[in-house]
Amino acid sequence: GNDNVIMKIIYTMSVDEESLENDRFVPSVDSIFGEKFDKCKSKYWEKKPPLVLGVTSYGQSMKTLKQKCHLGLPPNLRCAVWIASVMRVAHPQQPLPVSDSYGTNAKSSTLTAGWESVLNTIFPNPSDETDAIAPDLGLSQELLTQVIKNDYSKFINGTARPRGGEKSLTRILCAVQQILGIEYCPVLPDIATMMLAYMPESYVYATLREMIGDTSNFLPVCLKDHYAWCKTYYFFVKRMFPQAYKVMMLCGAMTVEGLDPIFKRFFRTLLKPDDALHFLDIFLVEGCKAIFRLSLSLVGLLSKKELKTINFTDATSWWNAIKAITLSPTFSFQKHLDKKVYPRFGKATRRYPKRRVLSRMIRYNEQWALDNMPVYIDQTPPKPMGYIPGKPIILAKPASVRSNLVKWLPVALKSTKLDLIYSTENDGRSLSSFYEKCKRTKHTIVLIEAMTKSSNNKVIIGMFASQSWNVHPTSYGDGECFLFRADPDAKCFHWTPDFSSGFDDIENQVIREQFMVARNEYLAMGANADGTNGLRLDQDLNQGESYPALGFGNEPLAGENMKSFEVGTVEVYRLVRDVDGKAVDGEVDDSVWNLGGM
Repeated sequence: GNDNVIMKIIYTMSVDEESLENDRFVPSVDSIFGEKFDKCKSKYWEKKPPLVLGVTSYGQSMKTLKQKCHLGLPPNLRCAVWIASVMRVAHPQQPLPVSDSYGTNAKSSTLTAGWESVLNTIFPNPSDETDAIAPDLGLSQELLTQVIKNDYSKFINGTARPRGGEKSLTRILCAVQQILGIEYCPVLPDIATMMLAYMPESYVYATLREMIGDTSNFLPVCLKDHYAWCKTYYFFVKRMFPQAYKVMMLCGAMTVEGLDPIFKRFFRTLLKPDDALHFLDIFLVEGCKAIFRLSLSLVGLLSKKELKTINFTDATSWWNAIKAITLSPTFSFQKHLDKKVYPRFGKATRRYPKRRVLSRMIRYNEQWALDNMPVYIDQTPPKPMGYIPGKPIILAKPASVRSNLVKWLPVALKSTKLDLIYSTENDGRSLSSFYEKCKRTKHTIVLIEAMTKSSNNKVIIGMFASQSWNVHPTSYGDGECFLFRADPDAKCFHWTPDFSSGFDDIENQVIREQFMVARNEYLAMGANADGTNGLRLDQDLNQGESYPALGFGNEPLAGENMKSFEVGTVEVYRLVRDVDGKAVDGEVDDSVWNLGGM
């Protein structure tokens, strides 16, 4: 009997210890540099929920939480408080204990499993993740590179950013674009990078997902919203700081582009790194109201005398004048918050717009945004085509090759995967094997390894065929065919008709329309009057040549000095639909495409 009692006590103690650990706030983790944060005690924060003690009502609890965040968060608690704060704001009807639990160890495994599922969806093949390119979300690839390579390399004692940090940001931004459907949100890369300095990737993604789902409180998630936010900012600057408004209008700072330091870079170029993090503490519990409060308060830093004496020539000169103050060693961000952004007394408390007024003004300015915003063209390279796993593919393995292919394919064929149907490595090096494997497939991509004089370099070239490859007595195909160089210096050469030639130039037109040529002795695409081709392979698939061809306007694909070249690996891929994995054309009947008897 005593043994049973002892066993029950031991079991109860172990369960209590596990429960106690799960109830505690998850510690911050640096996903950029891989460092951990020392635990530090704070009289304002506990080791476990609730975020606010002794308060049960949502309103009073949120008010107290905001006051605590205004003082800045302990680094080791940022992960827990950030995600719990966002959950509270995004789900005000949810019980506070449920929201706060997202900051505890108990949710860690759930968030990790969800993130792994997301990664498996957007990176089904290992090389997709290895060679993935981060979408800029409207920031521009140049500025995104600056964010990744330069701005945050100074985040911790000037230490250069390790490649792991770059990959973490790339995974987050790819997930935001491909899973959450966000094409334009230029402020997000900076926010995500600051989060990654204190949170695991799974927590960053979960936090951003909730912020994006609650757009009224946090982020402008399309070009229309971005323009509406900027127009709303114009209105309040004009009302609160009329003299500064005139100066900003004259120098170009009061334009959508002129407000980039605020609405594209999240104050990262205007504040010291620690001050930007302090503001993020506030923003994640206050929402967009905090952005407008801080940005309006910065305008008020310049005195009337400075507005008259400083020579503001452009938007950059305006923000440089602001930075001269905010980046000064004597500037105290906490004092600025207490006196200018969140003063307890005085006129300033009544001047800043309330959340409802902001929301109403942003909605009102949406029509202006629609009338004035440009057409946004995403400059991020497209997501690489997937491929059917389990086959020994070589040339299509680099994601950069598959990213270019999806960019060049006809629109109707973009949502497809590559399925290897022929390879010289496995099916033999001969045209007869090539034709046998390809005769039932209509749309194919042929990838060819052109061997250069240097054994260390190779060029991947190829062609897209709109009809099945099979021996034909005459040329065939159509204008959908194209030639390309996939790597290096990727380029595509689509066929174009010549409307300038008349009936007297029939011979030239016939040569121009030699899209596909399939003989027992060779296969080719594109032709010239002298008998050369845009791309040609011999009977044994050992030798190839590439000359500029009529209609395609291509360069010699392997290089200007390599019109003739030795052939390495040759691979042929058919296209299968992403949705159901079936070939886009189904199985082709030989009798339909075999024109040998005609």
